[in-house]
Amino acid sequence: MKQIFTNENRILAMHSKNVLENAGIEVMLKNEHGSAGATPGHQIWLEIWVNETDYERSIELLKYSEEEAKKIWVCKNCNEENTATFGACWNCQTAAEVIQ
Repeated sequence: MKQIFTNENRILAMHSKNVLENAGIEVMLKNEHGSAGATPGHQIWLEIWVNETDYERSIELLKYSEEEAKKIWVCKNCNEENTATFGACWNCQTAAEVIQ
C-alpha cells in the first residue's frame, strides 16, 4: 500500500476517501482514531492509503476533484458567483439546474 493523502483537516481527508471509494478504489485509513495526547500533531493526521496498482489513478481522481471544486458558476437569478460544490446558489437558493 502507498500513502496518497494526509491532512489535519478531517473533512478534506474524508472527502478524498469518498472520491476514491466512489471510483471503486479500496482505501485504508490510518490514524482514524488518533489521540491528541503526547503525540506530535502531524503524526496523528488522518492518512489515506491505496494499493500501489491504484496509486496513479487515485492521484488523477483527486486532482480532477480538486479542479472541479474550483470551477465557478453564476446564478441566473441573482448573478452571484458560486463554486461548483454548491448545488444551489448560496445567496438566493436557486437550484443549479437552472443556472449556467
